[in-house]
Amino acid sequence: MIKPSVNLSTSLQYMKGVGPQRHQILRRLGLEAVGDVFYFFPRRYENRSQVKTVSDIAFAEEKECVKAQVQSRGMIRRPGNWIFRVVLSDGKKMLFAAWFNQPWLSKAILPHATLIVYGKAEKEGRHAQMIHPEYEVLENDAVSQTVHFGRIVPVYPLTEDLSQKAVRQLAWRVIEEFGIRTTDPLPASLKKRLDLKDSRFAFKNIHFPESFHDLDKARRRLVFDEFFIFELLIQIRRRQWRGRVESLSHRDGESQIKELTESLEFSLTRGQETAIDDIVQDMKKPLPMRRLVQGDVGSGKTVVAAAALLFTASNGFQGALMAPTEVLAQQHYFNLSSLLRPMGISCGYLGQSLEPREKKRVMEALIRGEIQVAIGTHALIQKDVRFKKLGLAVVDEQHKFGVFQRAALKDKGEADAHLLLMTATPIPRTLALTLYGDLDISVMTDRPAGRQPIQTLWVTEEKRMEIYRFMDDLIGQGRQAYVVCPAIEGRDMTSVKGVLSVFESFSRIFSHRQVGVLHGRMKSVEKQKAMRDFKDRKTEILVSTVVIEVGVDVPNATAMIIEDADRFGLAQLHQLRGRVGRGGNESFCFLFSKTDMPESVDRLRAFEAMESGFDIAEKDLALRGAGEIVGARQHGVPELRIADMAKDLEVLELAKAEAERLIEKDAGLRMAEHRALRKILNEKFNLNELKAGVIA
Repeated sequence: MIKPSVNLSTSLQYMKGVGPQRHQILRRLGLEAVGDVFYFFPRRYENRSQVKTVSDIAFAEEKECVKAQVQSRGMIRRPGNWIFRVVLSDGKKMLFAAWFNQPWLSKAILPHATLIVYGKAEKEGRHAQMIHPEYEVLENDAVSQTVHFGRIVPVYPLTEDLSQKAVRQLAWRVIEEFGIRTTDPLPASLKKRLDLKDSRFAFKNIHFPESFHDLDKARRRLVFDEFFIFELLIQIRRRQWRGRVESLSHRDGESQIKELTESLEFSLTRGQETAIDDIVQDMKKPLPMRRLVQGDVGSGKTVVAAAALLFTASNGFQGALMAPTEVLAQQHYFNLSSLLRPMGISCGYLGQSLEPREKKRVMEALIRGEIQVAIGTHALIQKDVRFKKLGLAVVDEQHKFGVFQRAALKDKGEADAHLLLMTATPIPRTLALTLYGDLDISVMTDRPAGRQPIQTLWVTEEKRMEIYRFMDDLIGQGRQAYVVCPAIEGRDMTSVKGVLSVFESFSRIFSHRQVGVLHGRMKSVEKQKAMRDFKDRKTEILVSTVVIEVGVDVPNATAMIIEDADRFGLAQLHQLRGRVGRGGNESFCFLFSKTDMPESVDRLRAFEAMESGFDIAEKDLALRGAGEIVGARQHGVPELRIADMAKDLEVLELAKAEAERLIEKDAGLRMAEHRALRKILNEKFNLNELKAGVIA
């Protein structure tokens, strides 16, 4: 077979030393073409730049790099083991190096060869010893010719059947041979103004840095690139959206909203009033609304959604609200129906559990316009679901859905419907403004009047029965309690508590109480019954997985036990705790965890002390990065190979400002110095709006 001329888009199998078999292994790491290697960033580095003699070994905790000559070598056979042992010498002192069950080394390491080894040195009598060190036989004693020693060495994230040496050697060949062929997409003026290194320097020094200073410079440039491309996409989306003029502006309905809010048994918080006003003003404009309402747990987003849906129905349009789980969707249906039906608004439910006949009835009523507000799950975006005149799409817990799922609901309208996203997962404001730069944002931080703070306590196993007695006393006063577990079935090796075993335990200990169970493997009708029984107070204790995490509203529940609390992130703990404290009674959250891991201890102590979701989000950002807060890549967040939204926030804000400046100057990226960026965007984001929009 004739090998093609190799370039950046050529399959890696044609690179020297790869071939079809190793290429299949590399593909597991996302390494398909030659150009992919540039973006396969090391996960850490080892400083092997100081090459010592045997006499210089420090016997420190860190591994050491030693150059010496093979003085003698031999194979030792012991029961169940072959040991290949080499004696290395610098002429003064000796170092013993040993490898187990690797007999082929006797052919690789020959007498009198010059060897360089890297490992942890330990004292062995009067000599030094290394077990299983990394090694290389040096040609002509030249350390400078090796990729693996005498420098700052990259350590890559690998899969089985691949060695660090093999991947490092491949990366070295690719960077050396093809680095000059890469195109730097950033305009020279921007690089000069921001003091950014060129891309060739960045790629060379992110893989094989000359110094840690150069590594920092290389990383800053590549982090900027990741954020900059994403921020350009956001600015293009925003510009396209702002440039549209549609005929969905709403004119009437504010009096109906006032009537709704005055009928409530409570007064709106300032955050609720502001969010409703923001939405009304958006929907009056002759272009589609794209707004994110961020509310802390228990801040009253349901009322805000009800006001928005009432507003669109009052203007002759239909509204739809999509929730990520059937438990939450059914709860929304119950709550919104009780708010909107007295206002003369017809509501319908569409979920996976509906009988085919009922599902058909609801779908036909939507097409005829007989249902003004539809509430449901992903079922709302199925192909055969149609609306007569959709004016507003509301997506609750928007981070649980992908960007295309959100768009699918909005696009059920004939014209471009208004889009309202809601989340109870607080995001630090700077991060939200950057990530969701194509959206307008309303933030609700205050809780409804009458709600008391939730007392949170991390307790030890020794106090378990004391907590049980306390919880039993609360139930005796007519209250209810949740018990949350991280898994359905326990795992013996990790001692993780499972719902099924905990349910059995609580059923025995609280045999005088009604104990229920709820988890994801249950049938839809079983889950509905479990939640209905709890809401109707037929069940006093509900043992559950995190299916109760989002939106479940039982004001009478005032106590929660979270088992193995260290298994949850701060954001998820905050969501779980938000299931109690929803009424006017004092509420409690008890965390059981045996962890002594410093990071977990820090997280649980912080959670004990904090109640504000936005404070928790800041802490979570610092501890675990943005992924815990904003969700995975399919939820609209870019795939970040090197950048960290928590640690690199300064660069993120810089990239956002520069993207705004560039798109203001050249919205279509038509200028010669911006064409490389235009090409990257078209290749990276295969989205219809980009194909049809300003950058097509």
